[in-house]
Amino acid sequence: MGFIKNLKSLFIEESSTAEQTEPQEELLEATSELPKDEPDSTPVRAVNASSGEVDQRFLETLLNALERNNLEGFDYLEFRQALRNLGKMNMDEATRYKSAYAMAQTMNVTPRDLTRTAQVYLDVLNKEQKAFSDALNNQEKTQINSRKERLEQLDKSIVQHQEQIESLMSSINKQRQEVDKLTSELASVHDKIVDTQDRFTRTHAFLLDEIQSDINKMDQYLK
Repeated sequence: MGFIKNLKSLFIEESSTAEQTEPQEELLEATSELPKDEPDSTPVRAVNASSGEVDQRFLETLLNALERNNLEGFDYLEFRQALRNLGKMNMDEATRYKSAYAMAQTMNVTPRDLTRTAQVYLDVLNKEQKAFSDALNNQEKTQINSRKERLEQLDKSIVQHQEQIESLMSSINKQRQEVDKLTSELASVHDKIVDTQDRFTRTHAFLLDEIQSDINKMDQYLK
């Protein structure tokens, strides 16, 4: 395990984080915010980054995954930490990268080592993205398809009751009210799932862009 103490500080400026939330231990837990039968009224916190707003919960979930897979010794994450520390000094970007690499060289780390370990973390993020997509698909089947099936059943029941005598009208009216409620819930559930997917995608893209940018700059400067 490396010696990174605060992975979030490597990607997000502390001043851009308005509030702290409890970290998510597993990516699948992050999907618990997807709508259930009773909507969750807890607000979703977000942080600002150069590429836009990223979701606080997903950011911590993805960073936890990176931390769990932190490689031994001085790797890309330690190199990025050195870059962040040097960012407080008055020096241009090329000098920062070369200075951070000078530190890496004292530990027998090569540019290839840095790009290789950065790719390891990209792979970790992509595995988390797949796990999230699988969980999201499962939620979609549970939350949307079940309501669609129920709507179809109710529609058939309404047609059958309309053909019966007047005494069944009360039952038909009650079921129509349920149809209206489920139709409203269906639209709300779909919007929440799309919003959750969008926030994850922005957060995932932000981290990918940050690491890929470093890889490109290491290829440019560390020769």
